[in-house]
Amino acid sequence: MALAGQVLERRVDPVHRLDQPVSGCLLMSLDRSATPRLQAALAEGQKQYVVMVRGHIPTREPHLVDRPLKVDGVMKESVTALTPLASSKEPRCSLVLAEPRTGRYHQIRRHLRGLDHPVLGDSMHGDTRENRRWREGPGLPRLTMHCLRLRLTPDDDGPIDVVAPLPADLRDLFSAMPWWPEAVAALPALATESSP
Repeated sequence: MALAGQVLERRVDPVHRLDQPVSGCLLMSLDRSATPRLQAALAEGQKQYVVMVRGHIPTREPHLVDRPLKVDGVMKESVTALTPLASSKEPRCSLVLAEPRTGRYHQIRRHLRGLDHPVLGDSMHGDTRENRRWREGPGLPRLTMHCLRLRLTPDDDGPIDVVAPLPADLRDLFSAMPWWPEAVAALPALATESSP
């Protein structure tokens, strides 16, 4: 039992990480001995990100990007499944579901840039002119990337399936786009709202 003014310390280990400007699901472990097991389960599990990118993508067909990326000077296998959810010609942008199959530094952002559909708001791998235009016009709040869902099944435990609702800044931006109803129809978890 904690008394008023006491601080109880407990170690919390991150099971994975998100790039600083990315919002969404972040799995933590309160038991240090469980962390490697959770990491292995997440590597075999599923991470789903929604990403708003530059450009109109007319197809809704899934696309597998299997392109090595340089990590610490060494080329490493990098695979990302991309599914366009919705798109518009005006403004010229699309919402994409990205599911990394490997875990490389800035993998999703680098793969999308390689397809000429950089993530809007990405100051490192994005399009500076386009980001400025979006900040001054529709009011781009930040990097438009959110880890929406994590699914994994650790050994001897039940499945873990969590959804992190869109934060208010991205929800406001996405819902103002003409493609929002199409995106929600394709991925209903987008409409999940935060509990008060």
